[in-house]
Amino acid sequence: MSLEPHPNGQICTMVFFKFNSGVNKRWAFAQMVRARKPLSKMEGLQFYKLFGLGAGHGYSLKTKLDRYGFLGVWKDMAHAERFFEGAFFEKYKNRSVEIYTIFMEPLVSKGTWAGFSDWRPIPDRSRVNDLVCVLTRATLRPRYIFRFFGQIAKVVRDHKERKGLILTQGFSEIPFVEQATFSIWENEEVMQDFAYRSVHQEVIKTTREYGGFREEMYTRMQPVETRGSWEGTDPLKPYMMKLGQLAS
Repeated sequence: MSLEPHPNGQICTMVFFKFNSGVNKRWAFAQMVRARKPLSKMEGLQFYKLFGLGAGHGYSLKTKLDRYGFLGVWKDMAHAERFFEGAFFEKYKNRSVEIYTIFMEPLVSKGTWAGFSDWRPIPDRSRVNDLVCVLTRATLRPRYIFRFFGQIAKVVRDHKERKGLILTQGFSEIPFVEQATFSIWENEEVMQDFAYRSVHQEVIKTTREYGGFREEMYTRMQPVETRGSWEGTDPLKPYMMKLGQLAS
């Protein structure tokens, strides 16, 4: 399901993969290293990350060895399309039992991820929907890891029960140290309520007071297209269909 993206604007893609056989799971794990070279040469790809998906909501020490993900920031939609139609992505399609892709436009970002901060937000007047995708990531200082995860359980419980939360997924490039969450909310109001008026804000404040983050980034985006399914469904389809009907 798709809406009309801003012409020639930067596009971010979040892709989740699920694998079933042992051979394909091992292949996917190996790509965490092997895929770096071809991706570094991919035309129009400004930033990327490969990662394993967590087993719970938000930050998690648990991982699922049959699920992986890919985040890509593209110069524009044309370059993203060439990637998804190309030979590199075809290998993932041939080995996966399920793939879900979300195309997004950046709205605002603070901080960096591996030094990257070159987001190019669309103008507010170009927004086509109220849906909000939130990408939060942090590199934890080793001395703070156990304290951080000791606090995070209550955030996960609160996150899971939040009204207006459509999808949430934790993931990690490096277990324990490199942690990230991706979530989709019905609108800015319900997202802000969780981010700034809940136990989540208390934990982040404490972590910063102790200097627990070595690097962090917080990015908001709007979804403009989805492809495939996750857990047998497209969680954004009902919302995108409604928006499409309102725009027609």
